[in-house]
Amino acid sequence: MPNVLRNRAAVAVLVLVSVAVAGCTGETPGTPTPTPGTVPSSASSTAPEDPNVPKVADPLDASAYVGDACKLLPPAAAAELGFTEPGEASNDTSNPACSWHIRGKADGLQLILGSGNREKGMGGLAGLHKAKNAGQLRFLEPGPDVDGYPTVYFGLQDRRASGNCDLAVGVADDLTISTLAKGFDNEQDSCGTARKFASAVIKTLKGA
Repeated sequence: MPNVLRNRAAVAVLVLVSVAVAGCTGETPGTPTPTPGTVPSSASSTAPEDPNVPKVADPLDASAYVGDACKLLPPAAAAELGFTEPGEASNDTSNPACSWHIRGKADGLQLILGSGNREKGMGGLAGLHKAKNAGQLRFLEPGPDVDGYPTVYFGLQDRRASGNCDLAVGVADDLTISTLAKGFDNEQDSCGTARKFASAVIKTLKGA
């Protein structure tokens, strides 16, 4: 993976990890390693407290992908987005992630499965709103629904105009999957790709 994409991906993962850490008063920073094949639900986070956080009408089960987040974007779907190289799994298991890139180009994709945040009771779009309210995120803005699932744009700052788009889609009230598009020419290309990426992931979860 190009160094620029690697650095940006690390920042995105750090943002999501910090959301989980926010729910760990008195604990050493970090999140437990999820057990492959399980994404335990936090009962305290199944109903968002913030009325501005939309509920997920048809929650999806992502437990089968905790051990290998790369399988959430099948090769054929990645190729449709212009990425023919295999996905590269992240070594950070707190929130399983996978990245794709195009050799010789800046364009890149990253997927982050927020199962670690869910385990800490800070999952879902509600967790991102809590992080924004706590000052851990400086940018959070509602995005358009993708295949009927609510989304937000988020980050340490709004980088969409520079061709970098971070989109989190709520697939359950306590679980998000973030699709990050980096190194594109403009906001339209990056956010359009992030939304198509999210749609492909939702189709995988639905078994379509």
